[in-house]
Amino acid sequence: MKHTLVAGIVVAVVAAALAAFGGAIGVTTVWPVLLAVAVGAASGSPTPGRAIAFLVGAFVSLATLGARAALFPDVAAARAGAVAVAVLVIAVIAMVSGGRAPMWAGLAGYAGFAALYEPTFASSPTSFLTDAPQALLVIAIATGLGTVAVQLFALVAGGAAADVEPAEENAL
Repeated sequence: MKHTLVAGIVVAVVAAALAAFGGAIGVTTVWPVLLAVAVGAASGSPTPGRAIAFLVGAFVSLATLGARAALFPDVAAARAGAVAVAVLVIAVIAMVSGGRAPMWAGLAGYAGFAALYEPTFASSPTSFLTDAPQALLVIAIATGLGTVAVQLFALVAGGAAADVEPAEENAL
């Protein structure tokens, strides 16, 4: 319980600082950072592989949206094919990494980028080359800040990253 309170305080301070000053570094919304914190603070010790998987998932999302913008009309079949390919790519990366880049973290990165950028993409797919890199940069900054918040929490809490006992990464 004490670890949860300490984690909440650390995350609250980081989130409040971002809400107040994030615009200066291009982060105008706090939720991507909170998503990155959740990925880093998931059961077990935080690992670099989680952050890497999160960023890879975001990049896969960027790539599939780019392929849709460049190659396919905006129809349901193209959207379905893009998400199916993306999930398979993330699964293969998780498998090849031996679980060090867990699939669930990659899926969270995919979802984070898609949630941040898809409304912009829907309103102006032709602006992909100018708008998408900015969204990816926001996700990358959020991942870095989320990782720092988790490491701060681990330092303050004496190395414990979660209230639960460390668990092996599951297949997802």
